[in-house]
Amino acid sequence: MRRRLVASFLFNAAFLHSCAACAWGPDGHAIVAELAQRRLEPHAAREVARLLGRGASLASISMWADDVRDARPETGNWHFVDIPAGSTRYDAARDCRPTPRGDCIVAALDRVRDALGCANDITARREALRLAVHLVADVHQPFHAIGDERGGNDVRVELAFHPAKCPRCAARHGRENLHATWDSTLIAATAKNWGAYVTRLEERRLPDADTRRGTGSPAQWAEEAHAGARDMRAALAGGVVDDAYYAKALPVLDRQLALAGMRLASFLNTNLARRCPF
Repeated sequence: MRRRLVASFLFNAAFLHSCAACAWGPDGHAIVAELAQRRLEPHAAREVARLLGRGASLASISMWADDVRDARPETGNWHFVDIPAGSTRYDAARDCRPTPRGDCIVAALDRVRDALGCANDITARREALRLAVHLVADVHQPFHAIGDERGGNDVRVELAFHPAKCPRCAARHGRENLHATWDSTLIAATAKNWGAYVTRLEERRLPDADTRRGTGSPAQWAEEAHAGARDMRAALAGGVVDDAYYAKALPVLDRQLALAGMRLASFLNTNLARRCPF
């Protein structure tokens, strides 16, 4: 038993270390991908099937970009943009400088858009689709758009809130960092599984006017997410994610996931419309 506990601890520690800049966890990415899948126009759905194979879903490829990060370190910085907390605007010269680990998510999404509509070969276009599904979701995670405190990774928090999926259960407890809380913990506390979260958003959030706003650009999406991160960092009192914090965070979480799904659908519908010569 002791060996198993030690092994589990080491595995979890290694996972957390390797995911210092991870975005939404698998549930968050699946939620965004499924919302988009339901809104693909016929031409885009046909192209997705051609690129991925019949029956493949966007959710099934939504973690591909994270899966290849160790093998392709030059893509590491494509998952976030470090806009300073003291600024409200994205500045490419300041926030997206080229490095051996890549530049930033805004530039990456601009390249993905160009590749989707139309890369030199089907392999490159397939990769662009896999990147698009992941990165459009990433740029809507608030703490992927703020550079201070390593996007919340350096902010230790104590969990002490009652999950919405089981309000009568005991309060959730534990310690983690603020970035991880937004990646996965809040989502897991809100619905029994990612499919149930999709249903929740379809019924409660997607009819709202703010999800029907113009699609905008990756830079604008990053600025919106950045504003959410600033607000949610300021709302953290005493380093405790309590019921009051959860109540403030949930509308932001819902909005960002819903917007990501709607915008991913638009991104694919628009950029998969071009007919490629292969």
